[in-house]
Amino acid sequence: MEVIGFGGVICAASIMGGLAPDLDHKTSTASQKLQLSSGKRKLMRALSGIFLFIGCVWILLGYSIQVGAIWIGAGIMAGSLARLRTIILIASGALMLIGYAMYDWHWIALFTGIALFIMPFVKHRWIIHSPEFAIVLSLGLFVFGSQHPGLVMASCLGFIAGWWSHLFGDIFGSDGIRSLFVPKFKIALRLFNNGGAAERMISKLCQLVAIAIWIFYGAVLYF
Repeated sequence: MEVIGFGGVICAASIMGGLAPDLDHKTSTASQKLQLSSGKRKLMRALSGIFLFIGCVWILLGYSIQVGAIWIGAGIMAGSLARLRTIILIASGALMLIGYAMYDWHWIALFTGIALFIMPFVKHRWIIHSPEFAIVLSLGLFVFGSQHPGLVMASCLGFIAGWWSHLFGDIFGSDGIRSLFVPKFKIALRLFNNGGAAERMISKLCQLVAIAIWIFYGAVLYF
């Protein structure tokens, strides 16, 4: 049963690791988990502008400052919802950096914090998708996991496996992966177009396999 438990943790962490590299892309599966749909984001941006305008005009015309502040607050809230992914990534990165600076967390917290902090602003398939980034991330997670054997180590190994499987899968696409320090060094087998029907089909297949694995683990644990 303990082995099955570790297997479930590794499986869950590998799924997260497989999705995580695409957090640097606004429309990726991972990013969609952190933000509203495209239509709702547009609506929030429009409402934000309207509410801020009403609030500022309300105050400038000499009406109640409290009511104007409410309108402005609503505008800020709507704008925040429109940029929810960016706020979550930056806030998560900031927490990692604070933990490293104030509580002497492992250096992987510093590395992860910087990565999360810059992720909303970097180009897709650049820093986050480079093999150099993956090597440093894998080394940090492995060292951290080795200091905390058990479920923590299992989570780290699963996340590492998922991350590298994502990069390995990208190699077969038209965009491929490229080195961070040697940009001209690129591996792309061009078997399918990134974002095309073939990639979506592969993604769906991977999701079905993941669901099947979870069903298997659930059945084993139940019976």
